Amino acid sequence: MKGNVIILGGGACGLSAAWELSKHGYAVTVLEKESRVGGLCITNEFKGYRFDLGGHRFISKNRELVEDVRKMMGSELLTSSRKSVILLKGKVFDYPLSAKDIFLKMDMWTNTKAFLSYLVAAFSRTMFRKKDVSFEDWIVHRFGRTLYNLFFGPYTEKLWGISPKKISSDWASQRISLLNLKDVLFRLLKLKKGTPRTYAKGYYYPKKGIGQMFDIMGSEIEKMGGKIVLNAEVQGVIINPNNTAVTGVRYLENGVEKGIDCDVVISTISLTDLIKAFPEQLTANMEKHVSSLKFRAVRFLNILVDLPDISDNTWMYVSEGKYIMTRIQEPKRRSPFSAPEGKTSVMLEIPCNEGDETWSCPKEELLERCLKDLKALGLDIRDKVIDSFTTSVTHGYPVYTLDYVEHRQKLFDFLEKYENIITCGRQGTFRYIFMDIAMEMGIAAAQHLMLDKMSKRDSIHQMRSENELIEVTSVTS
Repeated sequence: MKGNVIILGGGACGLSAAWELSKHGYAVTVLEKESRVGGLCITNEFKGYRFDLGGHRFISKNRELVEDVRKMMGSELLTSSRKSVILLKGKVFDYPLSAKDIFLKMDMWTNTKAFLSYLVAAFSRTMFRKKDVSFEDWIVHRFGRTLYNLFFGPYTEKLWGISPKKISSDWASQRISLLNLKDVLFRLLKLKKGTPRTYAKGYYYPKKGIGQMFDIMGSEIEKMGGKIVLNAEVQGVIINPNNTAVTGVRYLENGVEKGIDCDVVISTISLTDLIKAFPEQLTANMEKHVSSLKFRAVRFLNILVDLPDISDNTWMYVSEGKYIMTRIQEPKRRSPFSAPEGKTSVMLEIPCNEGDETWSCPKEELLERCLKDLKALGLDIRDKVIDSFTTSVTHGYPVYTLDYVEHRQKLFDFLEKYENIITCGRQGTFRYIFMDIAMEMGIAAAQHLMLDKMSKRDSIHQMRSENELIEVTSVTS
């Protein structure tokens, strides 16, 4: 069957699904509520500078995906190597955390507390088989209370806006490289050889920002006959009389309500927004679950700087709660085309909730606060600021509360009744995933449709959810 496929959302996942289907002759229509494609992966241009929404790069375990992207991008795809650090208490630490680095830079008292705390945690975990319920549990059981209080707790609370005691441990194993203090001690004493596990440092990145990848992908889709409708916000879905399938989608295009019939829907919009698009009489029992799944917003302060460089770091993580930002990025480190020659820029990631004080703060006040924080962190650029602007996203991070799995599953169960709808992507599955996994999900959704495997579409929800560090085995060459 090559009927009309509607894809809700034109971000990394939605476009990848459309890209795959268009290659095989399917009639595809992408509905994207913004004025451009890319979703969370767009690049904003301003006075010759380029800023992404966040710290994107392209790496993947999927060799076929890597080769397809390289072929699509051609000479527009650069290879880069990242260098990331953590700024804490006037010192600069390796990222991911290196036990050797901590040992050499911290005072003896802190090192002693950290090591003893680690030993207590290791003993307790072995002897008492303590379960990892919260994010705090996962960290303390593996790193000890001292390092948790120093590095992980303050950063996590600032990022998510809630106590790490209330955050699920689910995602930690894929995001945090384990520090083995026993291992580093053996290496320092020359009792053990070999190379410890590390993050992948190499990655691909488009010359003109991550958004260029999806601009090109969008053009490829349209060349193959696919249709992309911008400024199109989903208003509702139409259900057949048997309540078993979606037969159409209603949307606002530039303020005008329109409708489109469909044979299949691939949804990458927020899982909660999708449920709200169903007729109210069908979702009455879903309200509790919808309201329980929340997203953390992010505001970005983009600063144009009259300097050739700020540092040699791609990312600088700021863990202390007294500073407003979580990450400092210099876009030029990913692509020299991100700033005019002889100039650079800084992008600050500032987590918040939609409508709160930080979200609503006037740009001038936010800039002043951030310049003070940057100076305190050793980056005094006040006299070199050329200009600045802010951008923001409402659905930056799905908030993994302790009971999020239960609520998410209830929404999945509801959607399972409808035989022709697939949900995928970061927002569509309420999972904190990398861009490449979102792309894989979109392609997998397309393949499920083409291979008539819709009955097994729920397998897409758990793609790449294995308990291993995501970036270790990524293909970058």
